Amino acid sequence: MDNFSFKEQKPTSLRHRITDDIRNAILNGQLKPGDKLRESAIAKEMGVSRGPIREAMRTLEQEGLLHSSPYKETVVAEFSQEEVIEVLIPIRLTIELFAIRSGLSQMTDADFAHMQTFVDGIREAVEREDPAGIVNNDIAFHEYIIQASRASNVMNIWSSIVNRIRLHFFIQNPMYSDPRQIYEEHDILLQAMRAKDIELACRLMKAHIHDENVALLQPALPDDK
Repeated sequence: MDNFSFKEQKPTSLRHRITDDIRNAILNGQLKPGDKLRESAIAKEMGVSRGPIREAMRTLEQEGLLHSSPYKETVVAEFSQEEVIEVLIPIRLTIELFAIRSGLSQMTDADFAHMQTFVDGIREAVEREDPAGIVNNDIAFHEYIIQASRASNVMNIWSSIVNRIRLHFFIQNPMYSDPRQIYEEHDILLQAMRAKDIELACRLMKAHIHDENVALLQPALPDDK
């Protein structure tokens, strides 16, 4: 982090603001996997005590964005293609297929209209060549599917991995080589959901999640039983 420094902080909502600043620095690529974070240095840059820095780093460690070992420095988390392929993708797929199967029949026109805003956001981000906008609208679309399913326990699982997925999209996966395809896949998926076609929506979701990670050259996802 030689070329990056944090802004001085004001006391209002200090712990949350510090957490947000560090998280954003990681997700935006200003802090990269393997970068070391020192409480004392960050505290000096922000003009605060080490206590809220420690609390913020603990929160980000729970989110999977930081990693620390006893008697060692805290670093921005690194994770392998194997972890993405064998852990993150299967968990994500299980969560989202469950959300569709258990919640699609309950979703309303208002839900689909809200999801349409994210699909439109992907299209607009593609047109202005804004990779961050594509990622943010992409994740928001999938997160809303889980929210709209009203499966609170599943939402808790999603919340525990979403920042790892976001970090993967931003930093580790050379995705969006064909961003127009990403928009088209979301648009077609939303059409199937509007039609309340659960099986088609699940097939499209599986293909979409596979396509988003095809650059990793992972094996094909197994057929759902």
